[in-house]
Amino acid sequence: MTIRYTLLMSYLLISLASALLITLMISVHLREILRLEIDNKLKSQATTIMQQIDTSLFERFENMALWSQLEVMQEIRVRDVDKRLSHFLNGLHSGYGGIYEQIFAVNQQDEAISASDMKMLGQVYPHTQPWLSISHKQHTHSLQYLDTPTTQLYFSIAIPDAFKSGELGRLYARFNWKEIVRLLDAPLPFSSKDSPTYALLVDGSGQIIATSSTLNDRKLQFARLPDILQQMTASTGPLVSTIDFLKNEEALVGYANSQGYRTFSGFGWHVLILQPSKNALTPVWNLWVAILVFLGLTLLLGVAVSFWMSARIARPIVQLAQFTRDFMQGKPVIPPLVKSSREITELSTQFSLMMIHLERSHQDLERVAKLAVIGEMAASMAHEVRTPLGILRSSAQILQREPQLSDIGREMTEFILSETQRLNGLVATMLECAKPRPPQFARHDAHEIIGHTLELLQNHAQTRHVQITTQLYAKNSQLECDKDHIIQVFLNLLLNAIQHVKEGGHVEVGSIAHGQTLEFCVRDDGAGISGANKSKVFDPFFTQRQDGIGLGLTVVQQIVLAHQGKIFITDSPYGGACFHVILPIIHQEP
Repeated sequence: MTIRYTLLMSYLLISLASALLITLMISVHLREILRLEIDNKLKSQATTIMQQIDTSLFERFENMALWSQLEVMQEIRVRDVDKRLSHFLNGLHSGYGGIYEQIFAVNQQDEAISASDMKMLGQVYPHTQPWLSISHKQHTHSLQYLDTPTTQLYFSIAIPDAFKSGELGRLYARFNWKEIVRLLDAPLPFSSKDSPTYALLVDGSGQIIATSSTLNDRKLQFARLPDILQQMTASTGPLVSTIDFLKNEEALVGYANSQGYRTFSGFGWHVLILQPSKNALTPVWNLWVAILVFLGLTLLLGVAVSFWMSARIARPIVQLAQFTRDFMQGKPVIPPLVKSSREITELSTQFSLMMIHLERSHQDLERVAKLAVIGEMAASMAHEVRTPLGILRSSAQILQREPQLSDIGREMTEFILSETQRLNGLVATMLECAKPRPPQFARHDAHEIIGHTLELLQNHAQTRHVQITTQLYAKNSQLECDKDHIIQVFLNLLLNAIQHVKEGGHVEVGSIAHGQTLEFCVRDDGAGISGANKSKVFDPFFTQRQDGIGLGLTVVQQIVLAHQGKIFITDSPYGGACFHVILPIIHQEP
């Protein structure tokens, strides 16, 4: 299993699991809150409508009681000959804006004497057994049976005789029952217009006496609801019931019992507000749909983010693995440039440094192996070569003393002496490279060491017409070092530079201080060193001169490392090579 796949799966599982858990908690909590809100809303609406109905009935009773006591009602005695009472009733009908469809008064023979509608005059309206009766302010009010087809309800009250005891007749008012329907049609607060809500007005016996307009086609007038009434244990509250005329759907019901109004105690009616559960909980289902869409988008976003995150984390690791693979196979490699998180970037940096150190260790191992070979060669050559070289040198010197030696013979002896000296120097160099002397540290002036080295090389530089200049900018040139070793470092570097420039060339020696270190530069205007060879110049036996043996720079590097410094090569501003030697001012014991 790859890191990318592991990160992808773990991110998706964590994100989806947390999203599902949070969604479930929110939906359950929201359902409870919504259910409580709907119950409170239905209960509040039922209470409000019931209060409005009680108030409306109270106002009707107040109107009837007041009108029956008016002096104008006594016109019944004279059959309202001047129509004063009829005009008064017509004014009441107009003034109440259609609440009363008809107002009329009858005498003791139930004959209409006065009416807001003149067509009723002379008609007989027999007094029948009332549907409901109530005593209000020492008056008995009667309600005739509700006329369902015409949605009319008749209120009646006796008209007292002002001059003697008894009654002159009765006052009737035909109430528009649609006013009650209008109250039942009041929309629920915070509900949408297309949300169906059903309202019922039920009398004390459980009969439906009015419904909202949405139930007109159900023919529910005077139908009974005994099951719901049994569940109504408080004056107002919510309940859940299965409603048969709603196709046995479960509905949330808010109910309120009549509490009356002021001196009116009420008829014991009930208002029920019904809302089907599936409609009431529609916001919850809409929320679920929104949540599913959200989860789908979260999943897509999670996949995209997971791919991005896993690629961001895995790509640097893959690059490091490829870098390691190429390194192990010996291919030329460049540390990858990783742009990722701080931790991955730090890991890549340290990994690259580790590989660089491994490469350096590998190079040092090769150098040590070569030096070991040099040591073995030097040990054997010192014994095998120096003895015959000494004999040859002594023999040549003896021959030079012969008086009869010819010019050619004298020239040959010079060749023998010079070559034996060169071979002796080669053996000494190999011995020095294989078994260098431990440095003896003391306080010396580096600039004086450079000056002494330049004096040693003055004749050699003049022979090749090479100009050597200095730019010694270090103010404090005191250095804790082995003077002979440092002379050998500058001697080898300057000899190497003189040998690589053309006749009439230029070599420059510079110094600069960097805090606790001194940096020395030896620059020339020669052919320079290619990029491929810069890493090889300090290897034993590597040389670019036909007569060179490739051990001078190796010795230089050993001396610099023994002084806890470092040496490296760059391009010279004059076109050739530039060797940098950095040495600590004070030597620290390891």
